[in-house]
Amino acid sequence: MARNVSIIGGGAWGTAIAKSLADCGQNVLIWAHEKDVVSAINRNHENKTFLPGVKLPENLKATHALDDLPAHADVIFSVCPATFTTQIAASLNPLMSADHTVVVCSKGFRESDGALLTDVWTETVASLKNIAVFTGPSFAAEVAANKPTCLLLASRRQEAIDKVNSLFCKPTMRLYFSDDMIGAQIGGAVKNVVAIAAGIADGLGLGHNVRAALISRGIAEMARYGVALGGKAETLSGMAGLGDVVLTATSEQSRNFRFGQRVGRGVPVADALNMDGKVVEGVKAARIVTVQAAGRGIDLPIIMGTDGVLSGDIAPQEAINLLLNRPRVKEFEE
Repeated sequence: MARNVSIIGGGAWGTAIAKSLADCGQNVLIWAHEKDVVSAINRNHENKTFLPGVKLPENLKATHALDDLPAHADVIFSVCPATFTTQIAASLNPLMSADHTVVVCSKGFRESDGALLTDVWTETVASLKNIAVFTGPSFAAEVAANKPTCLLLASRRQEAIDKVNSLFCKPTMRLYFSDDMIGAQIGGAVKNVVAIAAGIADGLGLGHNVRAALISRGIAEMARYGVALGGKAETLSGMAGLGDVVLTATSEQSRNFRFGQRVGRGVPVADALNMDGKVVEGVKAARIVTVQAAGRGIDLPIIMGTDGVLSGDIAPQEAINLLLNRPRVKEFEE
């Protein structure tokens, strides 16, 4: 039996999730800020701006009215940029009830204090009980093309996992489950910083060896930070951490990796940010994690070095040199 599902965010990833759900027979309503995106989806069944060339099912409709979403469905996927999550949650608060389930698909933190996006939702929407995180290695274009993809669905409430899991039926999409929403979100956000670091090294022409080192040590830093905030180290070695880093730190399909490449090649940060016309979430994540880690005494040299480069405090090659010349230590703390 078809279910109603709402999606916040008409970008590539929001559209890909919406298409996957519609392909499973669900009646999907997607909200987009851009009126031309709404019009193109409703008239031509295509998101020409963010996911061109992908035919969208007729049971996927778009709206420019955010207030339409809670009335349409009791399951709402939040796929807007992290920066706008607080504003959107506040707008929907009066319209939501304990019957709603929010699935956080955005990757980032609240900029003002580094809060996880699940905390933003639960703090802002007083009635909200069921909340989940949907994350993992997933380029939107490949998901929309029905290429095999594995993702993580995390929630502390089994009811939320069961409800969201039942919406997906595609054999090309395999879901894993977890109760670690903290680790799932840390992995999804911090992997963007690691991808920028790997891109900077690539832009400097330093080869594949250093990229592999940055990825492996970046995952170690991600786990260190995640555990300090209450997450599980094993989560960061799975789909939400290792899997997502491998995807985004090795491919030019990743906007964070491309951005890092440009910075490594000498393009000013402000110019590199404007080249794709898309949000590079890792830039703000690098600053937020650096500030939070410094306040907690957590050693994150790759993440902090990346933030230093993006802030203009240190040149890319100098940051690499500092990493290479740190005191030699055991790989893992005992």
